[in-house]
Amino acid sequence: MMKKIAVIGANGNMGRRYAMILEQFTDCEVVRIDWENRYKRDGHDCDGFIIATPTKCHLDDIQYYSHYDKPILCEKPITKDIDDLKEILDLPDLDLSMINQYHFLEDRMGPIPGILPTFYNYFKTGNDSLFWDCINIIGTARGSFDIKNDSLVWECQINGWPIDLRDMDEAYIWNIQDWVKGWRNKEYILPTHLKVVEAINAKEK
Repeated sequence: MMKKIAVIGANGNMGRRYAMILEQFTDCEVVRIDWENRYKRDGHDCDGFIIATPTKCHLDDIQYYSHYDKPILCEKPITKDIDDLKEILDLPDLDLSMINQYHFLEDRMGPIPGILPTFYNYFKTGNDSLFWDCINIIGTARGSFDIKNDSLVWECQINGWPIDLRDMDEAYIWNIQDWVKGWRNKEYILPTHLKVVEAINAKEK
């Protein structure tokens, strides 16, 4: 039977991307919900929810949609407040995962020899600040990582692998496809957020 997946924040940049991936690369029926009206639709007939609203909305959105007892995939970061994150992760029977497209690049490229450095450099920073925007780069790094934003040229290397923008686009597709099939990473969420906080604190010293 065809699954019905609601994309919350479907009018935003990432929401449009996830809705298009679902429509073109899965057998799912897509329910597009813009973030301004995200609490006005009954979600009982949906099989899962992708939250692509601004970060400041994530906690309320997760709490609201968790009442339907269906899987939730949330854009990163979940929140920049660790206490709030711990509280939401303690919700009973919460089936929560977080977008991490880099995991799918690593998974398909195979094992790496040793622990190699991770590097990111691009001038553009999103709404959450550089380190939070790079949460999955930091979270996927096995060894040292260097996060900068002083180059006009997008450069990314994950554990020694150079990544290009086509890789990134394909990885988002794999991420959504595998989540629909049952991939989960709830245990990854808290350690990764803590790792970002540690990196920010270290930079500020």
